[in-house]
Amino acid sequence: MTNHDQSDRGAEAQLDEGSAPPLEFRVRPTAVAEKAAPARRTSVTFYLSEGLRNRARAAYRSTSFEEQDSSWSEMINKALIAEVERREAEYNSGETFTASEEPLSPGRPIGF
Repeated sequence: MTNHDQSDRGAEAQLDEGSAPPLEFRVRPTAVAEKAAPARRTSVTFYLSEGLRNRARAAYRSTSFEEQDSSWSEMINKALIAEVERREAEYNSGETFTASEEPLSPGRPIGF
């Protein structure tokens, strides 16, 4: 197991054990971002731990009515928007990064 794998497991273990996530994960998407969602939708495939998936599904099942999530996909979209907005605020003065249709590099970046 690499150091990166160990640090990933440590952070994941902290989240899976019921501790509160860091504050930056509690950022809610802005009303503007929710309304600015593109009409054209696409499918995205990614990997996550079984524990995180189960935790997220439990949160969705327990709160989807109160949060007015129309679907699991909508909840995942809200989470992604919140992280994108956090990074835009942190690294791009709150401005939207320039979008591209260019595919991302496969695999983990070297040095992580």
